[in-house]
Amino acid sequence: MAPRTIDLSHDLSPATPPFPGNPPVSVSILMAQPQGPLNASAFSTCVHTGTHLDAPFHFFSQGQTIEQLAPERCMGPAALLPLPGCREVLPAHLGPREAAIRRAGKLVLDLDWARHWGEECYFTEYPALSPAAANLLVEWGVGLLGVDTPSVDYPPNESHQTLLGNGVLILENLNGLSQVGREEFHLLALPLRLSGRDASPVRALALVED
Repeated sequence: MAPRTIDLSHDLSPATPPFPGNPPVSVSILMAQPQGPLNASAFSTCVHTGTHLDAPFHFFSQGQTIEQLAPERCMGPAALLPLPGCREVLPAHLGPREAAIRRAGKLVLDLDWARHWGEECYFTEYPALSPAAANLLVEWGVGLLGVDTPSVDYPPNESHQTLLGNGVLILENLNGLSQVGREEFHLLALPLRLSGRDASPVRALALVED
């Protein structure tokens, strides 16, 4: 039986809320039926809008850019850790799942924050990953961290710098994690080949064996 596919992405449209200070999504109609022979459009947005993947270049000018990432780093087994109501992810939250996290090599945190998508608090009150927890994930050899929040931390972004500085990719603004229903699943979050850039929107998917 083929695995069940769960979309973990938010829509990209002019209604998509951008991170404060970033431009909104803009969509232009270049050609439309029935006046024209076909439908064609253009869009522009910050690469950190909606469900997206951060590359090390986001914080490190000598780090890998998004198109330099090997595709296998953005796909494969992932451990899912639900932490509803958590305000700050600490090493104590990760410890009970150490074996699964090490085995999978990718971790997705379900902080139950996607339910606030579209609300002002989504960008101002989200749970963060403590610097100590970020260091622990590096120690455990995690290669990708996914979250259903707009960021893994707040300025001065110590957790971002710890993760990206050690080659840990960051997948932000995930959605629909409660539908996964498994402690481990297969994650797909392939970025666009945006040459020389720091991040990319992705279509994030969970493949679940029932």
